[in-house]
Amino acid sequence: MTTLIHRIHRIALSALTFGFVGLLTGSAQAAPTDARGQDHSEARGDRMCARLACTDAQKEKIKQIKASTKTPQHKAARDNLRTLQGQVQAELRKPSPDARAIERLDAQIAAQKTALHSQRRSHQLQILATLSPEQRSKLLAHAERRGKGKGKGKRGHGKHGKHGQGKRAG
Repeated sequence: MTTLIHRIHRIALSALTFGFVGLLTGSAQAAPTDARGQDHSEARGDRMCARLACTDAQKEKIKQIKASTKTPQHKAARDNLRTLQGQVQAELRKPSPDARAIERLDAQIAAQKTALHSQRRSHQLQILATLSPEQRSKLLAHAERRGKGKGKGKRGHGKHGKHGQGKRAG
């Protein structure tokens, strides 16, 4: 009995964690958009190419790779992931959540995330293959600097210090 309760608590905590991460980061699979819902992934690609001094052929190839992520199949996979996450939330809100149903949904979510991650990694590798060795090393160095910078891996450590508060008087 206590094992079942611990499992439900662990599943609930996992679901809440994924929910909060989703709220903080938006959809990890969705294209970056502004307040008006406009897609800025092309502009990011242009900035990357400007930083790396890409040739016109490289710019076109990267644009094609990025466009291939906007297929109806990709959108359907992202929508399916959101639907599954919503089903977990609905199950958790029930007076007696079904642990087996949640485990099944969690397995489906994990499989969907793995598939989406594989697709993103494939596109990343295609972009890296398009670049020269110097451009690759410059891009990877930039990504590493961004990863170590503000906001990455430091949740809860916003601009007001460790606990989200400004300097205290006294």
